[in-house]
Amino acid sequence: IDEWKLDWGPESRWLKALNESLCKACKKGLANTDCFFKECEIHACKGHCLLCHLQQISSNMHGLQQDHQLNTYLQIFDLLEVILVEVKFFEVKLDEYAPAVPYSKVSDARYYS
Repeated sequence: IDEWKLDWGPESRWLKALNESLCKACKKGLANTDCFFKECEIHACKGHCLLCHLQQISSNMHGLQQDHQLNTYLQIFDLLEVILVEVKFFEVKLDEYAPAVPYSKVSDARYYS
C-alpha cells in the first residue's frame, strides 16, 4: 500500500498537487494531459484492487484466534481508511476534470434565450 500511495503529503495538499501536476502535463500538450488522466484512472483502479484484497483477507479470518482476528480487523480498518480517501479523491477529480460522459452529451434539452 505504501508503494501505491502518492507522496503528495497531507490530504489538505492533494488538490494543489493535482493541479500542479495537471498544469505541467497541459504545458507539454494534449497527449501528456490525456496520459495524466489515464494514470489517475489507473491509480484509482489499483486502489479498488487493494480494497478487494483487504475484503478477501477479512473474509478468510474465521480460523484465527480471536485476539489475532481483532488485531487483523483493526489493521484492515486503518488500511481501508487510507485507501478509500485516496481512491475517492481521484474518482471525484476525474469526474470533475474528465467526466465519462461529456457535459454536452448529458442532455438533449435545448435552451433558448
